[in-house]
Amino acid sequence: MSKTPVVLVVQNELDAPIGYLEEWLFERGVAIEVIYPFKGDVVPTEPGDFAGVIVLGGSRGVHDEDQWLWLKQEKELLRNVIKSQTPTLGVCLGGQLLADANGGKVGRTNKPEIGVGFVEFLPEAKDDCILSSVVDSPVAIPVPQYHQDAILELPQNAKLLVTSDDCTVQAFVLGKSAWGLQFHPETDWNIMSDWLVSEDEVRKTLGITDDSVKNQFDELGEGMKNTWRALGLAFAETVTDFAGKKSK
Repeated sequence: MSKTPVVLVVQNELDAPIGYLEEWLFERGVAIEVIYPFKGDVVPTEPGDFAGVIVLGGSRGVHDEDQWLWLKQEKELLRNVIKSQTPTLGVCLGGQLLADANGGKVGRTNKPEIGVGFVEFLPEAKDDCILSSVVDSPVAIPVPQYHQDAILELPQNAKLLVTSDDCTVQAFVLGKSAWGLQFHPETDWNIMSDWLVSEDEVRKTLGITDDSVKNQFDELGEGMKNTWRALGLAFAETVTDFAGKKSK
């Protein structure tokens, strides 16, 4: 009997959990091990025996590593997954850390995205084993968003796959099997509502209300889950394939 592949999940904040991604991984027989560096868990700097890595979002910034020392460990991990070609998914802060750790540039964006935003799939996404599963042609589709920082420059050799009017880098691939996402395909209304509880001055300035975001999720939430499930399943497949190759 083959061993169940396990993905290391780095959760950077209490209210930024893995969400739908857990369900989608389990659907393909992939298990997870979640660590919580903000609670004192040590982040491994090598993927080791894990068949995949997911680094989730959070309100901390990639440049806050002197205050939150585990961010240095995460960056080292995200450099080493490239070397080992371990399937990796960085979500929001996780995607920014992936970019920063490998030579990209992250900073404040002039147009924060909060609520549901539309992202545009570029032609390059059609050839990507993860993103092509979501749509097979250039098109704009909705996805949850909550970020004030953004990837301003991609690492050398990274390929841009998804963009938007307000944020150039929405998804990219680096190496053969590391993807960075600026958006939150894992997020349901319960997670988003936790984020909206915070007294976010930027959100107030933008005039985004809890009710307006709730209305977006009421209208688009189920459709977003159904659409982005394909990404979760495709990532699980890359993990399973990688685990099979490692076991030989």
